[in-house]
Amino acid sequence: MSKVRITAIRQTVYSDLMAKYENPIEHTCDIKQGQQWISIHGERPDGLCLAAWTSMCKFVEALAKGRGNFYDGWMRNPMSAMISCNDGFRPYSFYIETIEEQHSVATQDEQKQNMHRAPKDKASLRVQKLVLVIGKNVLPRRQIMADLGMRQNSRHTFINNYLRPALEQQMIVMAYPGTPNKPEQAYRLTAKGLALWTELTLKNSNIQ
Repeated sequence: MSKVRITAIRQTVYSDLMAKYENPIEHTCDIKQGQQWISIHGERPDGLCLAAWTSMCKFVEALAKGRGNFYDGWMRNPMSAMISCNDGFRPYSFYIETIEEQHSVATQDEQKQNMHRAPKDKASLRVQKLVLVIGKNVLPRRQIMADLGMRQNSRHTFINNYLRPALEQQMIVMAYPGTPNKPEQAYRLTAKGLALWTELTLKNSNIQ
């Protein structure tokens, strides 16, 4: 399962609603902007407000299991979500994102099998096409879509059928992981993706 990072982004305070409806409260929220927690195996991190966790837990659990792209292309980074806590007077917005894949230790036989696995077993044909397009370059989404012959208004199809599977299979990573919401996020191949690219390139050259 994946580790999921939870970052407190911003608190919004509705003073007019508080003045009209809320009983005076001396102490409300201890969360600080920029504060982070790491969820392991989709579980609530120590110190994270239970009310906030209730709002985000289903999204964290899904990301931990490798599922993302909520609401058909809602987030620029498909393996992320922006969730607010359930305080109607002073809600905090949290950015949650997959940051690391946790692998079980494979046996020697499993490792040997993986080393000799054919490209078709590693990735779907669409992911293979994506890998061949990126190659040794760092390319933005728009350029990748253009090189694949896809129209820019097919963004959701690209995310669902190409980008998300490639991310889940660890064939590609974001070029700017520290700013996942960067307007023109770019992508590059991982070591695993480069190995597949090399294998596919050699195979294509032999066919020609």
